[in-house]
Amino acid sequence: MPYQGPLMEFGMQRRDDELYGLCLNTVRGMGFELVTVEDTVENGRRTFRFFIDHARGVVVDDCASVSRELDHLLDAEFDFEGAYVLEVSSPGLEHKLRHEREYAYFAGSRARLVLREPVDGRGVIEGTIASAGSGEIRITTENGQEFTVRLADVVRARLLA
Repeated sequence: MPYQGPLMEFGMQRRDDELYGLCLNTVRGMGFELVTVEDTVENGRRTFRFFIDHARGVVVDDCASVSRELDHLLDAEFDFEGAYVLEVSSPGLEHKLRHEREYAYFAGSRARLVLREPVDGRGVIEGTIASAGSGEIRITTENGQEFTVRLADVVRARLLA
């Protein structure tokens, strides 16, 4: 039976959110933060991509050890038909932001948000993520202007190096 954990904290419904919920405690137990999980199909092959972080940074050996643990966990606990590729890496300097938990995790970091509809005449907002919660992101521009944007109105977003 597929994992049925408490996944509604962020309105989670997709497989990547299910994987996040299943693997969060394992990754934290190893001393890392699980930033997010992507479930993608690239060139006809399913890939589960896990992004981990640590205050000291993440090195290749960290990714390899987390990958081994997640591989065992997924084999034992996750009911998925078909083959998949498991990848573990750090978020990187220009990480794409998709989930509210990512905005909250990267509060204090600079980001670029492309909006579905302009807010105060701006279709793109660049600034520092102040906070995220309740489906909204607060971002402050370099000139001190603060915007509150609904997550549902963000078309694409990424961290700025």
